[in-house]
Parts: sequence; structure tokens; C-alpha cells
Amino acid sequence: MSLQACANLVARADPERFAAAMAAPLAARAVLLPIYAASIEVARAPWLTQEPMIAEMRLQWWRDVFEEIEAGTPRKHEVVDALAPILGPKGAEALDGMVLARRWDIYKEGFTTTADLLAHVRTITLGPMLAALEALDDLPEDLSALHAHATQLGLARFLRGVPELIARQTPVWAEDQKVHIYRELCIQALDMAGEFIPSPALIETAHCRRTLGFVRKNPGAVEIGAIPEFRIGAALARGWWAWRCG
Repeated sequence: MSLQACANLVARADPERFAAAMAAPLAARAVLLPIYAASIEVARAPWLTQEPMIAEMRLQWWRDVFEEIEAGTPRKHEVVDALAPILGPKGAEALDGMVLARRWDIYKEGFTTTADLLAHVRTITLGPMLAALEALDDLPEDLSALHAHATQLGLARFLRGVPELIARQTPVWAEDQKVHIYRELCIQALDMAGEFIPSPALIETAHCRRTLGFVRKNPGAVEIGAIPEFRIGAALARGWWAWRCG
């Protein structure tokens, strides 16, 4: 029942990750869905209140969850029930880093450099990605390629969310920037070498480079929400990645 609750949450709140999980083998879904569900809960926690102290408490709740899972004393919660049996120590640490990065959503201070923004999105995306790789016993010793994939996917997801940030009057940048800065972000991310990692944990990355390639050529599309969804291409890319995973 807990796994079904995770599946329902991911399907409703993050259709792209749900599609990635559904492209994975059945056994891998039992790993991906709880991790993705926890990521969703963490992501929305700072936005459920206007009070910074309460938002901090909501994020701390999840930090405590990951610590308790690592200690072998998980609390009762429909997402935690499914997450606890599969989360390893490295994954718990990575998810804790994701929670800390989400504090940006509380204080909403614009980024001062492209490097700061890339580090932010990498940390957020690396959390669930590394946790899933560890749980699937697919975690590579060299994490450089993983960091590249996390940066690219994290940036693609962030760029699609910029119009919502603007609607919420949340500044992306500490100072006004020309839209060409989004091109620079994509160039930097695409220059990172991310070799193929054969794991269902990375099916969600299958099509992010096309999004970044589009923004590199059309940076003005970011703030007006004009980045195409590439639904057919994304579905084909997920299937290709799943097939290569065996």
C-alpha cells in the first residue's frame, strides 16, 4: 500500500519521473518510486508556508527522517514506509544534501553566478539519483559522470520551472541578467562529460540534453515558458536507455 501511495504521488506531481520509473524493470520501480516521492515531498515543503521558521521545520522533518532510516529507527509515514527498506547510507547523505539545497526556496535569494546555480541544481538532482544507484547496487566508484548527468538533468528541470518562479516573484538572479545567461548555463552543462551509466536510476536523464540544446539556441524561451516538451522524443529516449540497461 505504501508503494502504491508513492506511485500515486509521483504520477500526480512529477509525470516525467513517473514515466521514467514506469520504463524501468518492475523490481527497480520499488526503488525509484519511494525515492522520487520523498524528493517531491521535500521540494514542496518550503512552499507550503510563508513563514521561514515553519519552512525550516518542515525541511528538518525530512532530515530527521533520513537520519532515522540510517539509524534503523524509521518513523511511520506512507512514503517513509516504502523508503526505509531500500535507502542506503550514501543515499541518505545525498538526500540530506538535497534537503539543505532546498533551503534556497525558503529565502529566495537570487544566484550571483552561473556556477552557483549549477551547483545548486546538481545537489538537488544528485540526491535521488545517487540514492537510487546505491539501492540498485549500480553506484560507480568514479562519480564524475554521475555529477555531469545530475547537473544536466537538474538544469533542464530548473529551466522549465523558471516561469513559475517568476510568477511567484522569486528572483533567479541577484541582479538583472540578459536572457543569454541561460545559453551560457547550457553551454557549461553540456560541456560536462557524462558517459553512459547502465542503470534504471538514470532513465530520467535520457532526454535532458535535448532540452539544454534547445535553450542554448533559444535562451529567450526560458522565462516565457516556451521550452517544448518533446514528448515523443522523451518517450523514445527513455525506452532506449531502459533497453541499454538490459
